[in-house]
Amino acid sequence: MNNEHNLLVVSEHERKLQIFTPHGTLLQEIQLQADIKRPNHVKQMTTGQFVVSHSGLLFAFDSIFLGLHRVCLVGVNGAVVRSYGGQKESQLTQMNCPTGLAVDREGRVLVADQYDNRLLVIDQSLSRGHEMSVCVDGGLKAPSSLWYDQSRRRLYIGEWSGGRVIVIDSLKHFSTRTN
Repeated sequence: MNNEHNLLVVSEHERKLQIFTPHGTLLQEIQLQADIKRPNHVKQMTTGQFVVSHSGLLFAFDSIFLGLHRVCLVGVNGAVVRSYGGQKESQLTQMNCPTGLAVDREGRVLVADQYDNRLLVIDQSLSRGHEMSVCVDGGLKAPSSLWYDQSRRRLYIGEWSGGRVIVIDSLKHFSTRTN
């Protein structure tokens, strides 16, 4: 949802972003740039632009993702303004299937880097990032969804492989460490 309580939907196969009213009326449809092959999640920034996570093409028979694995700032015309990431890797500046997104009050973007089993914090300009340390038994197991309740200062992390929902309380903003 965005600040106006409209529902944001990103279509993986059609590569488009849709905005619906709380009553289900389509307000806007945005076709995403061609190199955004498999969009996963979307958040709207206070500027009106969108942050979209996406990974490359999926070959289901062997779960291989080829192409770009990025978080992109996308304009209202669907074009990429800036991006963080690139080819699939586990280095800090690369990701391996970025999925869930959350944004804090300062505009920092938290990304669930699913197959690298980590959370990345990227600054609002999408130029620098660092890993957010999350202390849980056995570590993170394919984090895939995030929800940040800013009013309660609570982060929810849903895992794809671990079958858990991890809750972090008293999180004022996305920093390097949480306990």
